[in-house]
This record gives sequence, C-alpha cells and structure tokens, in this order.
Amino acid sequence: MAKNIKEIKTLIELVAKQAIQKQSSTVKQIMTKTGQEHVETDVYGVYEPLLYERTNELKNSFITNNEANGVSLDNIREDDGKDIVTVIETGEGYTYPDEYGYGYGKPRPVMKKTAESLNDGRLIAATKKDLKASGIKTE
Repeated sequence: MAKNIKEIKTLIELVAKQAIQKQSSTVKQIMTKTGQEHVETDVYGVYEPLLYERTNELKNSFITNNEANGVSLDNIREDDGKDIVTVIETGEGYTYPDEYGYGYGKPRPVMKKTAESLNDGRLIAATKKDLKASGIKTE
C-alpha cells in the first residue's frame, strides 16, 4: 500500500503507462491516425507527382513503440535504404528535380505537425479511455 503522495504518484504513473502501452490502446490508435491524416494533408495533398506513382506506403508505415516513459510514434518508410520521412520532413535528398515546381525539395514537416496536433488534448482523452478499459476510473 502506498504510504505517501510520492508513492501514490509513482503508482498512478505506472498504471497509466501500462494502460497506454497495450497493443490496442486508444493512445496508440490516435497517434497513428493523426500521423496518417497529416500524411494525407501535408504530404499527399500538396501536389500530384508527375515523375512517379505514389505507393501510399508512407501513410501505412507508422509504428508505435513502448518507451520507458510512455509511447512514441515513428514512421519507418524507407526506399533502397533511404529514410523517406527525413527527406519529406527536411526537403533534402529528393531524387527528382523540381523543374515543374511541384514541391520536390520543399520541407513538409509531417512528423512535427503530427506532434503539434497531438498536443490538443486528444491524448489526454485517449489515456482516460485506456485507463477506464483497464478498470481505473478518472474524472
């Protein structure tokens, strides 16, 4: 049994971390869905490529990882060893010239925008849902 506020806080953090780290947690689903939405609007919605066909692999390459302090979101899309997300995020390393002005080489910070969007309170609501699914009531 917890003896003081510090121990209670530690127990609450542990239970919350366990709840969000479950494979099917709402937190993980929200993180992935938000990343996919930003790929759609911030990457795919910017232009239609003329020199290649989209595979939609970028949108489908989000993964969540359990970390010591919670959960992280990453996109693991690679092509011939090239980190595609870094190319898109920074605008550096594109294979195609931008002779048509379609956005090749322009930064499209999809991961940054995803992280910013997730600060709007949706992760708090998702954490509460995950806690409730684990039998913990929140207010």
